[in-house]
Amino acid sequence: MNSYRYRVTVEKLSDARGEPVHGQSLSFYTANHDDILAIVNQLQNEFPFDSGTAASLGVGLKLFSEVTLTRRSDPMFDNIRPALAEFIQQLKQSPIETASSLNELLK
Repeated sequence: MNSYRYRVTVEKLSDARGEPVHGQSLSFYTANHDDILAIVNQLQNEFPFDSGTAASLGVGLKLFSEVTLTRRSDPMFDNIRPALAEFIQQLKQSPIETASSLNELLK
């Protein structure tokens, strides 16, 4: 399967009390069959979320769904797979002007 390659980095900026934290980060490489950046851009433009929420939804959903796809024979994901597929279908069918382009991005 052809894949886009990504480097994902999460950097902790503060602790739960709001105190600054320095030097704590996680970075890894991953692949995804979708253009995650295009999906995030579409979510930011078409849904009533702030840009950070749209980015969190797009990146989180695509990273998680790719794991369930590549590990489809793993029973760990048996219960979540149907609900995830239903959620993605609902997202594709949301009443937005460019639903067809979002549908194309998320296929």
